[in-house]
Amino acid sequence: MDKDKALEGFFKSLKLSLKNASIYTSEHPAFKESVKDGKEKIDTLLNYLSPIRIGVKADALLVDGKHFEKARTYEELAQIFHLHMIKSLEIQEGITPEELMAFISKVYLHPKDILKKGGFSKILEQENITHLSVEELDYSQLLTGEGEEIKDIWSHLLQEAIKKEDAQKISELADSFEKVVGHFKIEELLENEQFMTNIDKFLHQLKNMEQDKFRKCSKELLKSIVRNKNISRETKISQARKFFKELSEEDVASTLLEEILNDDEFNALSFQVFSELSEKRRHKKIADSFAEQFQKARIVHRSPEIRQKIKELMTGSTSEIIPEIYIQTLSFLLKDLHSEEKKGLDINLLQKNYRYFLLSMLDEEEKKKKVVSTLEKILVEWNSIIQDRDLEYLKHLIKILEKRRKELAFEPVFSQTNAKIISFIVDEAAKEKRATSDVEPLIAYLKGGFLSSRAFLIKIFEESKVNSQILKYFFELHPDSLNLFKKNLRIRSSDIEFLKTTLQSLGKIDAPASQEILNDILSYGTESIKIEVLKVQQLSSTYDENRLFRILEGGSAPLKKEALEILTRKPATRERALAKFFSIPSAFGTKNKILIDHIKVIQDIGLKKAKDHLIVFSKKKFFWNKKLREKALEVLKKWDAGEN
Repeated sequence: MDKDKALEGFFKSLKLSLKNASIYTSEHPAFKESVKDGKEKIDTLLNYLSPIRIGVKADALLVDGKHFEKARTYEELAQIFHLHMIKSLEIQEGITPEELMAFISKVYLHPKDILKKGGFSKILEQENITHLSVEELDYSQLLTGEGEEIKDIWSHLLQEAIKKEDAQKISELADSFEKVVGHFKIEELLENEQFMTNIDKFLHQLKNMEQDKFRKCSKELLKSIVRNKNISRETKISQARKFFKELSEEDVASTLLEEILNDDEFNALSFQVFSELSEKRRHKKIADSFAEQFQKARIVHRSPEIRQKIKELMTGSTSEIIPEIYIQTLSFLLKDLHSEEKKGLDINLLQKNYRYFLLSMLDEEEKKKKVVSTLEKILVEWNSIIQDRDLEYLKHLIKILEKRRKELAFEPVFSQTNAKIISFIVDEAAKEKRATSDVEPLIAYLKGGFLSSRAFLIKIFEESKVNSQILKYFFELHPDSLNLFKKNLRIRSSDIEFLKTTLQSLGKIDAPASQEILNDILSYGTESIKIEVLKVQQLSSTYDENRLFRILEGGSAPLKKEALEILTRKPATRERALAKFFSIPSAFGTKNKILIDHIKVIQDIGLKKAKDHLIVFSKKKFFWNKKLREKALEVLKKWDAGEN
C-alpha cells in the first residue's frame, strides 16, 4: 500500500465514523467498530506521515501539501470540521481508541455548545486527549455562512466583545448584523434579559463611534420586530421601544418607506406597531420626513402594486388603528400623485425607473431572502421589459445574475429568470433580420448553464421558425442536444420545404455541429435532398471524407458529381478521389458505361485536372473500348479547343 491509498482509506473510515457518531450512541457496536477501523487506518497512515496534519477549508482538505477536493468524501469532511470551527487538526503516534472515540463524539456538538465550553481545544483538554490537537477558526469567519448556527456564534461573540469593551470587534459584528438578525427569534430576544442588555450596549456603542452602522443596525432590528407575528403588540412596545429612542425621525421614516416598498405582508397592523414604537410627540416629524422622502423617491409612481398598498392602508377596515397624522400624510401624497397624472405624467418612464430601482436593489441587497424577492418582482415586470426592448436593462441584469450565480443557483426564481432570457433570445433569433450585438452578452451569460433546449426546439420544429441565427445560438447554448435536434429533424423530414430551408440555414454556419447534422441527413434523405446536402457542404471548410469516398464508390451519378466537386477542391484529396473515380476494373468493357458516365461528370464540372486519366482512356485498345475512347477524345478536344 502506498501513501495515497493509505490517505484514501483513512478519509473514508473517518467519514464513516463521523456518520455513525451522528446516528448512534458511543456504546453502539456499529460506532465502536467504525472507530476501531479508523484507529487501524490511522496507524497505517502514520507509517507514511507522522504526525498526520490536516488543513481544513470550507470544501476541501489539505494534507502534505496536496489538496483533496471535488469528491463527496473530502467535501463532507471539510464541511463538518469547518462548521465546528476546526481550522486544522494533528494526529500523533500513540493515539488510543478511547481518544479517537472521544474526539469523534465531540465533533457533532452544536457550535453554541462548543462556544459555551470555551472552544474545541478546551474540550479536548477536558477529555484528556493528548495525541490529537486542533487549531480553531476565528469564530467570526463563520458569520459568512447562511445557517441557523450563525446567530449563536454572533451572540457569543457579542457577549465577549461587550465584556472586553472591544470596540473593533463590535464594529465587525455590526457588519454582519443585517444577515444575523434574520435568524433571530425576536420573541426569544425580548425574553432574554442578558441578550437584551447586550444589544442595548451594542447599539449605544455604535452610536458613539460609528453613526452609519448604528443607523443601519437599528433600522434592521426595527424591521424584524415589526414583521414578527408571534409577539403581541403590547410586548413589542413595552420591551423594544427603548432600542429606537436614539434613532432619528428621518431614519424611522426611511425604514417605514422601505417596509411599505419591500414587505408584501406590511399592513395596517404593522403600521400601528411601527408608529407606537416611536413616542407620540415624534409622529409629526416622522410623517413629514416620510412625505419628503416619498416625494423625492417617487417610488409610488413606479409600481401600481405599491400605490394600491398605500390606498389599502388608508381606506381599509383596519385603517382606523393608524394614527391620524399618517393617514393625512398618505392622503395628501395620493392626491398629489393624482394631480400630476392629470398633467400628463409619463407612466412608462416611471415604470422604467421602478425597474431600474429593482435592479439596483438586486445588486446591492445583502440578505438572500430580499435578493430572491427582488428578482421575483423583476419577473413581474418582465413583459414590459421585453415590450420596451430594453436590452440595456437585460445586459445589466445578467451582470448581476452572473455575480450572484453561486448564491442563487438553487432558487426556482433563478431558473425561471434564465428561462425568460432564453425565450427572449429564441424570439430574437427567429426573426428574419439579424439580431443585434446586444444579444451576444446574453448568450455568453447562458453558456455552460444546465438549461433546457425545449424553447429552441419548439420554435424551430413546432413553429417552423428556422434560420442560420437561431441554429447558431442553439449550437452555442446546447452542444449536448444535437442528437435531440437530429431526432426532431428526422420526424419533420417528409416536409421537403422545411428541410430545404434548414439546409440553406446550415450552409451559412461553418461549424462541426452543422456538418454532423448534414451527414445525418445524408443517411436518410431522398436523392434530391442528398444532392442539396452535398451542394451545401461545398461551402464548408470541413467535411466527412470517408462518407464522400463511399459516395464515389456506390452513389448515383448526380451524387458522385457533388461529392467529387468537394473532394477535388483540395490537392490532398483530389488525386485520391480521381484515382478512386476512374479505377473501376472493366474487363472486356463490362464497366465502360460507368466510366463513360464518370467522364461526363468530369466534363460537367470542367475538371481539367483529370486530363491525364482521360488521355489513358483515349488510348485504350480493342473494339469494346471504342465508345470509351471516343468519349475521352471528345472531352480532350473540347478542352484543347477552349485553351486555344
